[in-house]
Amino acid sequence: MTRLPPSGRAIERAVTAAVQAAQGQDAPALTEAAERLLACDEAQLRLVLQRLVLSLVEQAHPDGLDADDVRAVLAEVVRGALPWLPDLDPHAVVLVLAGTLSVTDEETPAVDPRQLGLACSLTVADLLRRLGRPLAPALAAAFADLEQTQAAEMP
Repeated sequence: MTRLPPSGRAIERAVTAAVQAAQGQDAPALTEAAERLLACDEAQLRLVLQRLVLSLVEQAHPDGLDADDVRAVLAEVVRGALPWLPDLDPHAVVLVLAGTLSVTDEETPAVDPRQLGLACSLTVADLLRRLGRPLAPALAAAFADLEQTQAAEMP
């Protein structure tokens, strides 16, 4: 992985812990990891997670994502998590998917940031499972994409 600054390493560690907890269906560890996500730089975390989820969605749905696909992802993530994470707010999963696809606006109701961390971690874990892929390369690609985009935007 590209050499990350301290804030990037903190995001990498927090995202890895959260996704691993989601993959292991470990509610206490996931709740703790969601708290660690809140300690990360919010703007950077949002950019990394958006790129990570978008990349995984594009890989899982190479022909594009339609409304039925979104509903299927939502249902799978929520149904898979509710038995072991009963406090999950399904609306948070909707917001993760909508935000990834850039279809939110200012009128979108707010959700507890912890719920967004849980929802994003669960969504990433589900997509990785579907694709049969590990997290590390996908996360490294998200950081590399972000770095490349930021370098291109520099004057």
